[in-house]
Amino acid sequence: MVSVEDEFKYTGLHAFIFINELDPGRNIRTVINDLRAVGPPPDGEVIFAAETVGSSLGFVHVRLDDPDDLRGLQDLIANKLWKLGVHCDHCIEKDTSNRNGNRQGVKRDTPEIIAISKLRVQPGAIPQLLDDLADPEGPIGSTFKGASVIFGKWDVLVQLGGEDFTTVANAVFEDLPRFDAILHSDTLFTDGRH
Repeated sequence: MVSVEDEFKYTGLHAFIFINELDPGRNIRTVINDLRAVGPPPDGEVIFAAETVGSSLGFVHVRLDDPDDLRGLQDLIANKLWKLGVHCDHCIEKDTSNRNGNRQGVKRDTPEIIAISKLRVQPGAIPQLLDDLADPEGPIGSTFKGASVIFGKWDVLVQLGGEDFTTVANAVFEDLPRFDAILHSDTLFTDGRH
């Protein structure tokens, strides 16, 4: 049975925000704290917000109740997030996969160290790649936490995690490239404890 809290992770319209720049005088930690203050559903839209190291300053996972509310998502990004100083790239989630191969939703735990890898994938290879990523005996094994098929500049967003940076970095730089379907990747790191 899915709890009410988990229901928000499985339903509605989900989008991922990659913060690229901030308003002058704004600090990424302040912006992340402001985003967290928006809160999760049902009262807010922000499921997760974190400062990152990599090609983006921060990462945000948002959710709207209505799975067809593109206008609401545009308003959230152009109004509420913009007023908080967030200037970003973003993508919309289409499908998900977790380490059990479950595509009904991704119940991701929050490990100590998180890697969020944006992947460009060979045409037609996404379904098999999701199965391969979720294979506990596969190259990324226990570091795989979940994946989302997305619309935007990238095809798949994969979350890897572990108790220390070395383990997660090795999965990103040594194991993830073993998947032939991946054409290009860009990875952000964050500390899940903060």
